[in-house]
Amino acid sequence: MAENSTSIINSIGNSTFIQEMETGLSNATGLSPAWADLLIAIFIVILSYLLAKAVKYFIKDVAPHLVSKTETTLDDEILKAINGPLQVFIMAVGVYIAFATLNDLPGVLSDNLVALLTIALVYIAAYLVSNLATAVINWYKNDVAPKTNSELDDALMPFLAKAVWILVFIVATLMVLAIFDIDITPLVATLGVGGIAVALAAQEFLSNVFGAFAVLSDRPYKIGDRIQLADGMVGDVVEIGIRSTRIKTLDSRLIIVPNADISKSNIINYSLPDAKVRFDIKVGIAYGSDVEKASSILLDIAAHTEGVLKDPAPKVYIKELGDFSINLLMHVWVKDYKLSWEVPDRIYRETLKRFAAENVEIPFPVTTVLLKMQRPDVTVETLNPPAAKR
Repeated sequence: MAENSTSIINSIGNSTFIQEMETGLSNATGLSPAWADLLIAIFIVILSYLLAKAVKYFIKDVAPHLVSKTETTLDDEILKAINGPLQVFIMAVGVYIAFATLNDLPGVLSDNLVALLTIALVYIAAYLVSNLATAVINWYKNDVAPKTNSELDDALMPFLAKAVWILVFIVATLMVLAIFDIDITPLVATLGVGGIAVALAAQEFLSNVFGAFAVLSDRPYKIGDRIQLADGMVGDVVEIGIRSTRIKTLDSRLIIVPNADISKSNIINYSLPDAKVRFDIKVGIAYGSDVEKASSILLDIAAHTEGVLKDPAPKVYIKELGDFSINLLMHVWVKDYKLSWEVPDRIYRETLKRFAAENVEIPFPVTTVLLKMQRPDVTVETLNPPAAKR
Protein backbone atom coordinates (compact mmCIF):
# COMPACT_ATOMS: atom_id res chain seq x y z
CA MET A 1 0.00 0.00 0.00
CA ALA A 2 2.90 2.36 0.77
CA GLU A 3 4.37 1.84 -2.69
CA ASN A 4 1.01 2.52 -4.33
CA SER A 5 0.55 5.66 -2.25
CA THR A 6 3.97 6.96 -3.18
CA SER A 7 3.47 6.27 -6.88
CA ILE A 8 0.11 8.01 -6.98
CA ILE A 9 1.41 11.02 -5.08
CA ASN A 10 4.45 11.27 -7.29
CA SER A 11 2.29 11.05 -10.43
CA ILE A 12 0.18 13.97 -9.25
CA GLY A 13 3.10 15.99 -7.96
CA ASN A 14 5.17 15.42 -11.07
CA SER A 15 2.36 16.02 -13.57
CA THR A 16 3.16 18.47 -16.34
CA PHE A 17 0.38 20.85 -15.34
CA ILE A 18 1.48 21.04 -11.70
CA GLN A 19 5.14 21.38 -12.67
CA GLU A 20 4.34 24.23 -15.05
CA MET A 21 2.30 25.98 -12.35
CA GLU A 22 5.14 25.64 -9.86
CA THR A 23 7.72 26.92 -12.33
CA GLY A 24 5.57 29.83 -13.47
CA LEU A 25 4.72 30.89 -9.91
CA SER A 26 8.34 30.61 -8.82
CA ASN A 27 9.56 32.69 -11.76
CA ALA A 28 6.84 35.31 -11.37
CA THR A 29 7.26 35.82 -7.64
CA GLY A 30 10.85 34.81 -7.08
CA LEU A 31 9.78 32.28 -4.47
CA SER A 32 11.57 29.02 -3.92
CA PRO A 33 9.98 25.85 -5.39
CA ALA A 34 8.99 24.71 -1.88
CA TRP A 35 7.03 27.93 -1.24
CA ALA A 36 5.52 27.72 -4.70
CA ASP A 37 4.34 24.18 -3.92
CA LEU A 38 2.80 25.38 -0.66
CA LEU A 39 0.97 28.27 -2.32
CA ILE A 40 -0.37 25.96 -5.02
CA ALA A 41 -1.57 23.52 -2.32
CA ILE A 42 -3.33 26.35 -0.47
CA PHE A 43 -4.88 27.51 -3.74
CA ILE A 44 -6.20 24.00 -4.42
CA VAL A 45 -7.75 23.81 -0.92
CA ILE A 46 -9.41 27.22 -1.37
CA LEU A 47 -10.64 26.22 -4.82
CA SER A 48 -12.14 22.99 -3.48
CA TYR A 49 -13.82 24.96 -0.66
CA LEU A 50 -15.37 27.39 -3.15
CA LEU A 51 -16.47 24.48 -5.34
CA ALA A 52 -18.11 22.82 -2.33
CA LYS A 53 -19.95 26.05 -1.52
CA ALA A 54 -21.11 26.34 -5.13
CA VAL A 55 -22.44 22.78 -5.03
CA LYS A 56 -24.21 23.57 -1.76
CA TYR A 57 -25.84 26.65 -3.30
CA PHE A 58 -26.97 24.70 -6.36
CA ILE A 59 -28.45 21.83 -4.34
CA LYS A 60 -30.06 24.04 -1.72
CA ASP A 61 -31.35 26.97 -3.78
CA VAL A 62 -31.44 26.01 -7.47
CA ALA A 63 -32.23 22.29 -7.64
CA PRO A 64 -35.42 22.50 -5.47
CA HIS A 65 -36.97 24.80 -8.07
CA LEU A 66 -36.19 22.27 -10.79
CA VAL A 67 -38.02 19.46 -8.96
CA SER A 68 -40.77 21.56 -7.38
CA LYS A 69 -43.34 20.45 -9.95
CA THR A 70 -43.11 16.78 -9.06
CA GLU A 71 -45.86 15.22 -6.93
CA THR A 72 -43.47 13.35 -4.64
CA THR A 73 -41.09 14.60 -1.97
CA LEU A 74 -38.55 11.86 -2.69
CA ASP A 75 -36.46 14.08 -4.97
CA ASP A 76 -36.38 16.82 -2.32
CA GLU A 77 -35.24 14.32 0.30
CA ILE A 78 -32.53 12.96 -2.02
CA LEU A 79 -31.20 16.48 -2.65
CA LYS A 80 -30.96 17.03 1.12
CA ALA A 81 -29.25 13.66 1.51
CA ILE A 82 -26.47 14.23 -1.04
CA ASN A 83 -25.77 17.84 -0.06
CA GLY A 84 -23.54 17.20 2.94
CA PRO A 85 -21.67 14.11 1.66
CA LEU A 86 -20.95 15.76 -1.70
CA GLN A 87 -19.39 18.82 -0.04
CA VAL A 88 -17.26 16.64 2.23
CA PHE A 89 -16.19 14.55 -0.77
CA ILE A 90 -15.06 17.63 -2.72
CA MET A 91 -13.09 18.92 0.26
CA ALA A 92 -11.47 15.54 0.92
CA VAL A 93 -10.34 15.16 -2.70
CA GLY A 94 -9.12 18.76 -2.74
CA VAL A 95 -7.05 18.29 0.40
CA TYR A 96 -5.65 15.05 -0.99
CA ILE A 97 -4.59 16.71 -4.25
CA ALA A 98 -3.11 19.64 -2.32
CA PHE A 99 -0.95 17.33 -0.23
CA ALA A 100 -0.01 15.35 -3.33
CA THR A 101 1.43 18.47 -4.99
CA LEU A 102 3.90 18.97 -2.17
CA ASN A 103 7.30 17.56 -3.13
CA ASP A 104 8.78 17.66 0.36
CA LEU A 105 5.95 15.79 2.05
CA PRO A 106 7.14 13.69 5.05
CA GLY A 107 7.59 10.01 4.25
CA VAL A 108 5.11 8.77 6.86
CA LEU A 109 2.37 11.04 5.51
CA SER A 110 3.17 10.38 1.83
CA ASP A 111 3.22 6.62 2.43
CA ASN A 112 -0.24 6.66 4.03
CA LEU A 113 -1.89 9.49 2.13
CA VAL A 114 -3.82 7.21 -0.22
CA ALA A 115 -4.89 5.06 2.72
CA LEU A 116 -6.14 8.12 4.57
CA LEU A 117 -8.04 9.25 1.48
CA THR A 118 -9.54 5.77 1.10
CA ILE A 119 -10.66 5.78 4.75
CA ALA A 120 -12.21 9.21 4.25
CA LEU A 121 -14.00 8.03 1.11
CA VAL A 122 -15.32 4.94 2.91
CA TYR A 123 -16.85 7.04 5.69
CA ILE A 124 -18.14 9.60 3.19
CA ALA A 125 -19.84 6.76 1.32
CA ALA A 126 -21.30 5.52 4.61
CA TYR A 127 -22.47 9.07 5.32
CA LEU A 128 -24.13 9.19 1.88
CA VAL A 129 -25.77 5.76 2.21
CA SER A 130 -27.17 6.54 5.65
CA ASN A 131 -28.49 9.89 4.39
CA LEU A 132 -30.12 8.23 1.39
CA ALA A 133 -31.73 5.62 3.64
CA THR A 134 -33.03 8.42 5.88
CA ALA A 135 -34.31 10.23 2.79
CA VAL A 136 -36.29 7.20 1.67
CA ILE A 137 -37.65 6.72 5.19
CA ASN A 138 -38.68 10.40 5.41
CA TRP A 139 -40.35 10.17 1.98
CA TYR A 140 -42.27 7.08 3.08
CA LYS A 141 -43.28 8.77 6.33
CA ASN A 142 -44.44 11.96 4.59
CA ASP A 143 -45.99 10.60 1.39
CA VAL A 144 -46.97 6.98 1.97
CA ALA A 145 -47.64 6.56 5.70
CA PRO A 146 -50.47 9.15 5.89
CA LYS A 147 -52.35 7.17 3.21
CA THR A 148 -52.22 3.90 5.15
CA ASN A 149 -54.53 2.82 7.96
CA SER A 150 -51.70 1.54 10.14
CA GLU A 151 -49.62 3.29 12.79
CA LEU A 152 -46.90 0.65 12.41
CA ASP A 153 -44.96 2.66 9.84
CA ASP A 154 -45.25 5.92 11.79
CA ALA A 155 -43.75 4.39 14.92
CA LEU A 156 -41.13 2.16 13.28
CA MET A 157 -39.63 4.62 10.78
CA PRO A 158 -37.51 6.56 13.33
CA PHE A 159 -36.32 3.30 14.88
CA LEU A 160 -35.48 1.90 11.43
CA ALA A 161 -33.52 5.04 10.50
CA LYS A 162 -31.33 4.69 13.59
CA ALA A 163 -30.81 0.99 12.98
CA VAL A 164 -29.73 1.61 9.36
CA TRP A 165 -27.33 4.35 10.47
CA ILE A 166 -25.67 2.07 13.03
CA LEU A 167 -25.43 -0.85 10.60
CA VAL A 168 -23.91 1.27 7.80
CA PHE A 169 -21.18 2.69 10.00
CA ILE A 170 -20.37 -0.71 11.49
CA VAL A 171 -19.82 -2.04 7.97
CA ALA A 172 -17.73 1.04 7.12
CA THR A 173 -15.54 0.48 10.18
CA LEU A 174 -15.00 -3.16 9.22
CA MET A 175 -13.96 -2.03 5.72
CA VAL A 176 -11.48 0.45 7.22
CA LEU A 177 -9.95 -2.29 9.33
CA ALA A 178 -9.62 -4.42 6.21
CA ILE A 179 -7.77 -1.53 4.48
CA PHE A 180 -5.09 -1.75 7.16
CA ASP A 181 -4.87 -5.53 6.58
CA ILE A 182 -6.40 -6.26 9.98
CA ASP A 183 -8.06 -9.66 10.10
CA ILE A 184 -11.67 -8.94 10.98
CA THR A 185 -12.75 -12.60 11.26
CA PRO A 186 -12.06 -12.79 15.04
CA LEU A 187 -13.76 -9.42 15.46
CA VAL A 188 -16.86 -10.60 13.59
CA ALA A 189 -16.93 -13.75 15.72
CA THR A 190 -16.54 -11.64 18.84
CA LEU A 191 -19.36 -9.38 17.71
CA GLY A 192 -21.54 -12.46 17.16
CA VAL A 193 -20.83 -13.82 20.64
CA GLY A 194 -21.22 -10.34 22.08
CA GLY A 195 -24.54 -9.97 20.28
CA ILE A 196 -25.79 -13.17 21.87
CA ALA A 197 -24.62 -11.99 25.29
CA VAL A 198 -26.29 -8.62 24.81
CA ALA A 199 -29.49 -10.31 23.65
CA LEU A 200 -29.53 -12.47 26.79
CA ALA A 201 -28.81 -9.49 29.01
CA ALA A 202 -31.42 -7.37 27.27
CA GLN A 203 -34.23 -9.91 27.27
CA GLU A 204 -36.62 -7.51 28.96
CA PHE A 205 -35.84 -4.73 26.49
CA LEU A 206 -36.16 -7.07 23.51
CA SER A 207 -39.43 -8.47 24.84
CA ASN A 208 -40.75 -4.92 25.07
CA VAL A 209 -39.57 -4.22 21.51
CA PHE A 210 -41.32 -7.33 20.19
CA GLY A 211 -44.32 -6.35 22.28
CA ALA A 212 -44.32 -3.00 20.48
CA PHE A 213 -44.24 -4.82 17.14
CA ALA A 214 -47.18 -6.96 18.27
CA VAL A 215 -49.15 -3.91 19.40
CA LEU A 216 -48.41 -1.93 16.25
CA SER A 217 -49.12 -4.81 13.88
CA ASP A 218 -52.20 -6.25 15.61
CA ARG A 219 -53.47 -2.75 16.47
CA PRO A 220 -55.53 -3.46 19.60
CA TYR A 221 -55.40 0.29 20.22
CA LYS A 222 -53.91 3.43 18.72
CA ILE A 223 -52.92 6.85 19.94
CA GLY A 224 -55.99 8.70 21.26
CA ASP A 225 -57.96 5.54 22.16
CA ARG A 226 -59.37 5.09 25.64
CA ILE A 227 -58.53 1.67 27.03
CA GLN A 228 -59.03 -0.28 30.21
CA LEU A 229 -56.30 -2.66 31.34
CA ALA A 230 -56.73 -5.92 33.20
CA ASP A 231 -56.12 -4.22 36.55
CA GLY A 232 -59.04 -1.84 35.93
CA MET A 233 -56.97 1.22 35.04
CA VAL A 234 -58.67 3.43 32.44
CA GLY A 235 -56.93 6.08 30.36
CA ASP A 236 -56.18 7.51 26.94
CA VAL A 237 -53.19 6.31 24.93
CA VAL A 238 -50.85 9.25 24.31
CA GLU A 239 -47.77 7.48 22.95
CA ILE A 240 -46.76 4.04 21.69
CA GLY A 241 -43.01 3.70 22.01
CA ILE A 242 -40.56 0.92 21.29
CA ARG A 243 -40.23 0.03 24.98
CA SER A 244 -43.47 1.16 26.56
CA THR A 245 -46.94 2.64 26.07
CA ARG A 246 -47.84 5.86 27.85
CA ILE A 247 -51.41 6.19 29.09
CA LYS A 248 -52.97 9.34 30.54
CA THR A 249 -55.53 8.43 33.18
CA LEU A 250 -58.81 10.28 33.70
CA ASP A 251 -57.24 12.20 36.60
CA SER A 252 -54.39 13.39 34.34
CA ARG A 253 -51.70 11.04 35.60
CA LEU A 254 -49.23 9.54 33.14
CA ILE A 255 -48.84 5.78 33.47
CA ILE A 256 -46.00 4.02 31.63
CA VAL A 257 -46.77 0.36 30.88
CA PRO A 258 -44.12 -1.96 29.34
CA ASN A 259 -45.19 -3.26 25.95
CA ALA A 260 -44.35 -6.82 26.96
CA ASP A 261 -46.96 -6.62 29.73
CA ILE A 262 -49.63 -4.80 27.79
CA SER A 263 -49.36 -7.15 24.80
CA LYS A 264 -50.15 -10.13 27.04
CA SER A 265 -52.99 -8.60 29.06
CA ASN A 266 -56.71 -8.31 28.38
CA ILE A 267 -57.62 -4.87 27.11
CA ILE A 268 -60.98 -3.18 26.72
CA ASN A 269 -60.87 -0.56 23.99
CA TYR A 270 -63.74 1.90 24.32
CA SER A 271 -62.89 3.44 20.94
CA LEU A 272 -63.48 0.27 18.91
CA PRO A 273 -65.39 -0.49 16.82
CA ASP A 274 -66.62 3.09 17.34
CA ALA A 275 -66.81 5.72 20.07
CA LYS A 276 -70.37 5.01 21.21
CA VAL A 277 -70.82 3.23 24.52
CA ARG A 278 -73.68 2.01 26.72
CA PHE A 279 -74.26 3.26 30.25
CA ASP A 280 -76.42 1.62 32.92
CA ILE A 281 -78.66 3.95 34.90
CA LYS A 282 -79.83 2.31 38.14
CA VAL A 283 -82.78 3.72 40.09
CA GLY A 284 -84.81 2.24 42.94
CA ILE A 285 -88.47 3.12 43.57
CA ALA A 286 -90.62 2.32 46.57
CA TYR A 287 -92.99 -0.64 46.65
CA GLY A 288 -96.45 0.66 45.75
CA SER A 289 -95.10 3.15 43.20
CA ASP A 290 -96.29 3.02 39.61
CA VAL A 291 -93.53 1.14 37.76
CA GLU A 292 -94.84 2.07 34.32
CA LYS A 293 -94.96 5.73 35.25
CA ALA A 294 -91.41 5.66 36.61
CA SER A 295 -90.20 3.86 33.47
CA SER A 296 -91.92 6.41 31.24
CA ILE A 297 -90.28 9.27 33.13
CA LEU A 298 -86.83 7.71 32.78
CA LEU A 299 -87.29 7.19 29.05
CA ASP A 300 -88.48 10.76 28.59
CA ILE A 301 -85.46 12.10 30.50
CA ALA A 302 -83.08 10.02 28.37
CA ALA A 303 -84.73 11.18 25.15
CA HIS A 304 -84.15 14.82 26.05
CA THR A 305 -80.60 14.43 27.39
CA GLU A 306 -77.83 15.71 25.12
CA GLY A 307 -75.49 13.01 23.92
CA VAL A 308 -77.95 10.10 24.22
CA LEU A 309 -78.51 8.20 20.97
CA LYS A 310 -81.96 7.44 19.65
CA ASP A 311 -80.68 4.31 17.90
CA PRO A 312 -80.28 2.07 19.81
CA ALA A 313 -83.12 3.52 21.85
CA PRO A 314 -82.98 3.59 25.68
CA LYS A 315 -84.74 0.72 27.43
CA VAL A 316 -85.91 0.26 31.02
CA TYR A 317 -86.05 -3.09 32.82
CA ILE A 318 -86.98 -4.25 36.28
CA LYS A 319 -83.66 -5.57 37.47
CA GLU A 320 -84.78 -7.07 40.76
CA LEU A 321 -87.19 -6.82 43.66
CA GLY A 322 -84.95 -5.64 46.43
CA ASP A 323 -85.39 -5.70 50.19
CA PHE A 324 -86.87 -2.21 50.29
CA SER A 325 -87.19 -1.07 46.64
CA ILE A 326 -88.03 -2.08 43.12
CA ASN A 327 -84.73 -1.67 41.28
CA LEU A 328 -85.00 -0.35 37.72
CA LEU A 329 -82.20 -0.53 35.14
CA MET A 330 -82.11 1.71 32.07
CA HIS A 331 -79.68 1.02 29.19
CA VAL A 332 -78.60 4.27 27.55
CA TRP A 333 -76.39 4.45 24.45
CA VAL A 334 -74.17 7.54 24.25
CA LYS A 335 -72.40 8.81 21.11
CA ASP A 336 -69.00 9.25 22.75
CA TYR A 337 -67.34 7.41 25.63
CA LYS A 338 -65.81 10.74 26.73
CA LEU A 339 -69.30 11.69 28.04
CA SER A 340 -69.06 8.97 30.68
CA TRP A 341 -69.55 11.49 33.51
CA GLU A 342 -71.70 14.18 31.92
CA VAL A 343 -74.60 12.06 30.60
CA PRO A 344 -75.24 9.97 33.75
CA ASP A 345 -74.98 13.12 35.86
CA ARG A 346 -77.62 14.90 33.76
CA ILE A 347 -79.96 11.91 33.87
CA TYR A 348 -79.67 11.39 37.63
CA ARG A 349 -80.18 15.10 38.40
CA GLU A 350 -83.25 15.31 36.21
CA THR A 351 -84.60 12.04 37.67
CA LEU A 352 -84.50 13.48 41.18
CA LYS A 353 -86.48 16.52 40.03
CA ARG A 354 -89.08 14.61 38.01
CA PHE A 355 -89.67 11.88 40.60
CA ALA A 356 -90.16 14.51 43.32
CA ALA A 357 -92.56 16.50 41.11
CA GLU A 358 -94.62 13.43 40.13
CA ASN A 359 -94.65 11.75 43.54
CA VAL A 360 -92.50 8.76 42.64
CA GLU A 361 -90.77 7.82 45.85
CA ILE A 362 -87.14 6.85 45.94
CA PRO A 363 -86.84 4.85 49.15
CA PHE A 364 -83.89 4.46 51.43
CA PRO A 365 -83.04 1.59 53.77
CA VAL A 366 -85.12 1.56 56.96
CA THR A 367 -84.41 -0.74 59.86
CA THR A 368 -87.34 -1.49 62.18
CA VAL A 369 -86.47 -2.81 65.64
CA LEU A 370 -89.22 -4.65 67.54
CA LEU A 371 -88.73 -4.86 71.28
CA LYS A 372 -90.46 -7.78 73.09
CA MET A 373 -91.34 -6.81 76.68
CA GLN A 374 -91.16 -9.51 79.37
CA ARG A 375 -92.60 -9.16 82.94
CA PRO A 376 -90.17 -10.13 85.67
CA ASP A 377 -91.09 -13.20 87.72
CA VAL A 378 -92.98 -12.21 90.89
CA THR A 379 -93.16 -14.50 93.92
CA VAL A 380 -95.97 -13.71 96.46
CA GLU A 381 -95.66 -15.27 99.87
CA THR A 382 -98.33 -14.87 102.64
CA LEU A 383 -97.11 -15.06 106.21
CA ASN A 384 -99.36 -15.18 109.29
CA PRO A 385 -102.69 -14.53 107.65
CA PRO A 386 -105.04 -12.52 109.80
CA ALA A 387 -107.41 -14.52 112.00
CA ALA A 388 -110.98 -14.78 110.96
CA LYS A 389 -113.47 -12.71 112.80
CA ARG A 390 -115.92 -14.43 114.85
